[in-house]
Amino acid sequence: MSELKNLVAHIKISIQSTVSLRESFLLQSFFMLLSNLVFFSFWWIYFSNFSSIKGWTLADIACLYGIVNGAYGIFSVFLGGSRYLARMIFEGDLDMLIVKPKNLLLQIMGSKSVSSGWGDIVSSIIFLIFSGYVTLVNLPFLILFVLTASIVITSFSIMMGSLAFWMGDSHTLSKQLFEFLLTFSNYPKSIYVGAVKVFLLTVVPSGFIGFVPIETIKNQSLSGLLYIIGFTFIYACCASKIFHWGLKSYTSGNKPGFKV
Repeated sequence: MSELKNLVAHIKISIQSTVSLRESFLLQSFFMLLSNLVFFSFWWIYFSNFSSIKGWTLADIACLYGIVNGAYGIFSVFLGGSRYLARMIFEGDLDMLIVKPKNLLLQIMGSKSVSSGWGDIVSSIIFLIFSGYVTLVNLPFLILFVLTASIVITSFSIMMGSLAFWMGDSHTLSKQLFEFLLTFSNYPKSIYVGAVKVFLLTVVPSGFIGFVPIETIKNQSLSGLLYIIGFTFIYACCASKIFHWGLKSYTSGNKPGFKV
């Protein structure tokens, strides 16, 4: 419980820091919201000419965007520090955190809040309401899947960031792989087949952020629900293990220079 309180305290400070820059906060949030709406408009245009794409309708895509944007928004606002893990490792910024008698990984996750994430959260609410998926029956599942997707995103970010323990300056690579994860999470299941689908359910788990939750809700699948929960738990544990495994090889102040 004390670790959770420490995480909440770090998150609170990070959010207060971003909100204090009011103009920047509002602009970043607004433009992220606008960007999400623009990207969704392309699907709107597509479905104005075609009724569905292999069983997926505009409502399904809207729900998909709602879950993905909501998950990414939660990750950015509340757990955004993991986005910078590779850089923190390479530049030796873990030094000031590692000496504290608190959970290091939780400190890292709560150390930064990204203003644009609020735009993702607002757009998520808009998309979910527009989709028509928000009902008394579906609402608990939508909330759960937004949370599990945010955990998967955070876990993947930690795994990719942890590459810096062995590869040095891997921030650019980690960022590219992270964008790869998000890009493929924004498309319906029906466009992926064979080895590509397996890849998106294992190595780069985009499916568990996007189309698997949608299919689970559509089919009211108990096995799908358990599958998502089980995968999320195992994936989060793997991310933690990989981070702590790499931490054993961490050398204080990996990047040459002076620290004040």
